[in-house]
Amino acid sequence: MKTTVRGVILQLTEVQKTFLDNLMGRYCAAVRWGFKRLLDGWKTQDIRLAVQSKFNLNSRQANDTVHDAQATISSQKELVKLNHANATKKVEFTRKRLEKARSPRKKDNLQKRLDKEERKLAFWQKHLDAGTFPSVVFGGKRLFHQRCKGNITLDTWQDARSNRYLSRGDKTKGGNLNTRLYAKDGIIYLDIAAEPVETKKSIRYNRITVPVYLAYKPSKKTGLINGLNYRQMVIDYLITGSAYQVEIIRKNGCYYIHVTIEEEAPVQYTAYNGVIGVDTNPDGLGITHADYLGQFKESLWIPQGEWTYARSNRRNKLIGEAAAMVVDLAKRLNCVLAVENLEFKNDKSVTAKFNRIINGFMWSKFLQAVERKAAREGIHLAKVPPPFTSVIGILKYQQQHGISNHEAAAYVIARRGLGFSNEKIPKQLEQKYVKKKESFTLLTNWKQWSVIKKAAIAAVKKHTKQEVKSLVSWHHYRKQLVS
Repeated sequence: MKTTVRGVILQLTEVQKTFLDNLMGRYCAAVRWGFKRLLDGWKTQDIRLAVQSKFNLNSRQANDTVHDAQATISSQKELVKLNHANATKKVEFTRKRLEKARSPRKKDNLQKRLDKEERKLAFWQKHLDAGTFPSVVFGGKRLFHQRCKGNITLDTWQDARSNRYLSRGDKTKGGNLNTRLYAKDGIIYLDIAAEPVETKKSIRYNRITVPVYLAYKPSKKTGLINGLNYRQMVIDYLITGSAYQVEIIRKNGCYYIHVTIEEEAPVQYTAYNGVIGVDTNPDGLGITHADYLGQFKESLWIPQGEWTYARSNRRNKLIGEAAAMVVDLAKRLNCVLAVENLEFKNDKSVTAKFNRIINGFMWSKFLQAVERKAAREGIHLAKVPPPFTSVIGILKYQQQHGISNHEAAAYVIARRGLGFSNEKIPKQLEQKYVKKKESFTLLTNWKQWSVIKKAAIAAVKKHTKQEVKSLVSWHHYRKQLVS
């Protein structure tokens, strides 16, 4: 498990600043040059040798530039595949909506959207067939357009294109040869390889040494560290001599560093007290505890209304605290943790409201935080498929256990974490809403729940004589609808 610790370089002299700026400029120029030569079909070794002499870099720095350029190319090719797949699904989704549309105005709007999506699909299909990708602008397209309009100066544009330096590690050389970190008298120093000096036997490098600050959170009241002590984590890692990566980024006149280490996760323990299922929602978490037989034990709802409107830094903090709380609960109860394996892809033409919800609450960030925290604590994390968790929870378990719909969905997630992938349809629902029982039994379990869901929504709509699109109000009319 890779962990990146952020920091900042302190007390740089003018000579050291000049050296770092020059090194970043040569490194970024070498990456751009190597990127172009890779597209032209040059061999990797030829590019490395050419970069080493052309930009006055040592062999390891030249290797890092070529690796950086190769990573850019591979990521762009993967993006082409992803965007093509999403565009294909968007076109299919819009075509289905157009076929079902009845209003002329809605048909016209959907036809315009379909034409736009088909143009995008043709664009990505062209790149996919040719094995190419859209042009890459080092420095950012937004700044490039501003430079073309004359809104920013040439110095600003050049600064954005030469503001980073990356050095990969090597375990055989004590961690990282070009940018070495070490601790002395409680202070962490960064030792950077400078200009070469030829000797009779080999080439040595003068080095510049600068103090760095790695972020950690000591409490002002108690002096204890809030959360993980990342600074000490890096110091302990340096003692092992393992490889680590250092990236230096210049931003607003400051020089920040990102130290990436390989964090060892403890061996996962075997849980004997069942599973805790977590249902994630924009306004809170539904948490349910099920024993090892899948029987309901307890549940709770944790409201998190601030997730929907807080600023990004505040929201990230709240998400991290919620993830830590969920993992600590699983550890305290000696349980497996089960979450939905959610993948929100840009493969449908959705409304602006849905886009705002997705942008406001980052499911992926919460699930990533839970996964990382669980790995550190040695807790087994089960990722279960999310379809029909809420539907099954509302129609089958909400009334039975007297819990909310989100807690009922969490209960279904917990049961899936135990391996109960197929949930039987309750007899009352099957007798009430299934007309063709012979064909119904041939359907898969999810198809059966889909049929029951549509029939239940239609029943609620008929009973209330209102437009209904979900099962949120199902439990209010359950007795009348099932009897």
